[in-house]
Amino acid sequence: MGIGAAPHSPSDATIRFGIMCAGYHLPAWQAAAVRTLLALPRVEIALLVIAENSSTKPRARLKRLGDRPRLLWNLFNKGYVERRSVASRPIDMSSQLDSVPTVRCRTEMVGKFGERLAASDIATIASFELDFLLRFSFGILKGEILTTPRWGVWSFHHGDERIYRGRPPGFWELVAGERVVGSVLQRLTDRLDAGVILYRGFFKAVRHSYRRTRDEILLGSSEWPAAVVQTIRSGDANPVDAPASATTATVRRDPTNGVMLGFLMRQAIEFLRSQWRGLTAASKWNVGIADVPIAAFLEGGLPPIHWLPEQGPSRYLADPFAVMHEDSIWAMVEDYDYRDRRGVISAVRMSDHDPKRRRVIDTGTHASYPCLIQWDDQIWCVPETYQAREVRLYRAIDFPDAWELEAVLIEGLAALDPTVLHHEGRWWLFCTDQHDGPNTKLRIWHSAHLTGPWMPHAINPVKTDIRSSRPGGTPFVLGDALYRPAQNGSESYGGSVTFNRVKVLTQSWFSEEAVATIGPMRYGPYRDGIHTISAVGDRTVVDARRDTFIPSAFRRELMSRLGRMKGRGAG
Repeated sequence: MGIGAAPHSPSDATIRFGIMCAGYHLPAWQAAAVRTLLALPRVEIALLVIAENSSTKPRARLKRLGDRPRLLWNLFNKGYVERRSVASRPIDMSSQLDSVPTVRCRTEMVGKFGERLAASDIATIASFELDFLLRFSFGILKGEILTTPRWGVWSFHHGDERIYRGRPPGFWELVAGERVVGSVLQRLTDRLDAGVILYRGFFKAVRHSYRRTRDEILLGSSEWPAAVVQTIRSGDANPVDAPASATTATVRRDPTNGVMLGFLMRQAIEFLRSQWRGLTAASKWNVGIADVPIAAFLEGGLPPIHWLPEQGPSRYLADPFAVMHEDSIWAMVEDYDYRDRRGVISAVRMSDHDPKRRRVIDTGTHASYPCLIQWDDQIWCVPETYQAREVRLYRAIDFPDAWELEAVLIEGLAALDPTVLHHEGRWWLFCTDQHDGPNTKLRIWHSAHLTGPWMPHAINPVKTDIRSSRPGGTPFVLGDALYRPAQNGSESYGGSVTFNRVKVLTQSWFSEEAVATIGPMRYGPYRDGIHTISAVGDRTVVDARRDTFIPSAFRRELMSRLGRMKGRGAG
């Protein structure tokens, strides 16, 4: 039966998958992928395909360490990166795997780099009637094994295969000074790194740390097999049938000693620079209003902004959402104080010549991003309260000064920038999760009613892209299309805003494409970032930042670092 064929209904039948691995101990990122799959209903591990040739691996490792032209890389990778890496930490999976049937396979070489399983092993694997194989071991697979499981052999490639093929994961992007590092989950074909792309994502390149960059792409992609399974189950799409990648990019190898010397020097410089900036530069945000509708931002430019007066040396206003009330534009904003490192929700009348902020919602924890909703002749607010691990809905009983907690929409979720809208007869909530891809992974929840119950989207995370996932203002409809502003954190937190056009939004499928990016002002007081753009009638409220020295922020950061150093010393 060919790839993509489904002899049963994927929505109600048990999905059976196998793992190609070297044994019961898996790196943490691979263990996370397996556990996320097993957390799905009616999904089970049916087979382990273990590489019997793996007994030769210690010898291969010694040979690599003796590779003199690449000695620096091997010492750096084995002696530092893998020892310090969270993603590479070995996890004993025997309690989940020791009862799973096992096939031990030896392979034979095909050409210079490929390897093929014996016909008898393939026949044994075929007898288990797997839906897919998840490849964590073996080399470059060739032959019949690629079409034996119903949906093929799935494998991660940690890099954007259209530009960066080969190895090490995420390394050559840092050498080239890229802002993002791509990664894909693919169904393997006979062409190297030219598989069928099942899921593609983009992560921030941490310029001063290869280890952190590598951990981000390895751990950050671990949910993708489960998301693809849910996509297939939904019946809306079957990505295993998509065309294969047509990449012709150069295949890269481990770096030579000369490359490593330059790379390590740049890493050291970037590390010192990041430490100095983190200590001495703090963000000073402010809120302003533009006399154009939000749709005008789709043209890609930033119109003139009328800024509010600044709030003193230690405070700032950010995350504006606004409504018209009694012929005035009222903005709800994050009101942040560096002295206590906590935000509250304040209201400010944008039409005043000398506007004064007034605190209106104090959640008892850090609060920001006060998403406003006008519905059923009332005004509602969903602020970010991730420290409480709750998404809360407040109702105005005397706007803008008096609010009451109406409901907790979602419990146990550290939602960042929760953005709620009513679209085509249903309520939708977009957010990211502080504890998993805070700037990278878009998650959606939905409900028939504003007060709930709310349900997670079938394929969460629906998107993984540092450039356009985390919400950044009010979605809006123009013509027949829904547009969603999102933060672009590829250069820095709150660096710019990307406008996405939503192509599909259903309970089981989601797709959008970036259509415009709004960067900060080239001139003026706030040239370092912008991260919220919200509609209010035919005008738009925005925020923007400059990075500067703030004494109270410096003192807090310095004391925090000294405390961490003291704690490490005591340990």
